[in-house]
Amino acid sequence: MPTMAEEMVASQPAGICHLLSREPPLASVAATHAFAPRADATSDTGVRFFVDSVHERDIDHMRQEDIERQLAAADALYQEVLHLTPPLQMPRYQQADFMMVILRADQTSGGQAYDEVVRTPSVPECHIRMALGGQVDAAHNLTPAHELFHLYQNAHMMFKQAWVHEGLARWSESLLRGDGHPGPALPADRDALEAVMQSSYSAVAFWQRLFYLTDTQGDVAVPEALVSQRYHNGQPIVALGRLYGADFMPHLFAELHQAGVAVSYREQWPIYGWAEAEQRSPRHNPAILSALYKAVSTYLPVASQPDELRAFMQLIAPLME
Repeated sequence: MPTMAEEMVASQPAGICHLLSREPPLASVAATHAFAPRADATSDTGVRFFVDSVHERDIDHMRQEDIERQLAAADALYQEVLHLTPPLQMPRYQQADFMMVILRADQTSGGQAYDEVVRTPSVPECHIRMALGGQVDAAHNLTPAHELFHLYQNAHMMFKQAWVHEGLARWSESLLRGDGHPGPALPADRDALEAVMQSSYSAVAFWQRLFYLTDTQGDVAVPEALVSQRYHNGQPIVALGRLYGADFMPHLFAELHQAGVAVSYREQWPIYGWAEAEQRSPRHNPAILSALYKAVSTYLPVASQPDELRAFMQLIAPLME
């Protein structure tokens, strides 16, 4: 029998498609072969590239193709190595027809992922989107993959606390960089835990250690099709050697999703309609810790947990929702 929270999800429609009426016109930019449909035909309906119309002629097409190659590789890794469902297949984004990548031709770096389904006067189809500096050198910059991971996060959960949102996205870069390692010890007291929960990108060290303790072998197989992929300068796109916790990730995402549903039910909010301040509010850290505890407990029974992990679980148990 479904829970009341599950019935709430089933009874609510997918997120609204918002009209951005004041956005400057966007021009479509032809994509290369990098985002051709996958053979298994289970992935997204498509990724489309756009640029502000006034900068349509300013795009460096070689850099654009390197960005596309990185995004295509990261998308494959998130699905085939981390076993995550792609954003456009998640309930939140059922109304989205495609994923838009806006190339800011006048920017050399940076990126941003957005969490709403939107449309514009110049692009009337509903979509989700990210924006990237059009001059980003993907061979030396993993911002495209980082922002794509944010879209995966947004599709699966409503939490944007920086230690989760940015810490996990920074960790995801290790799939391409190939620098997965065990990390420092987990927090041993509340002060150390609080420091993690107040951090942002540096929380990557916490996630590295947690994932290591759930999977000390770190054996993963890079999809064969990605091994030979290169940027224009000849550099491999994927340098993944050892990665800890890949099989644990879908358990964590599933529990974070369920924790968000429970918060929505308690607060009587729309499942996908949280205010931005609530998505980032530290008052939801107990719900996140509860999801983390459940994910670890389900994936690795207490008897199988290393002493360090078991001690951490005992630390967060009184702090859970």
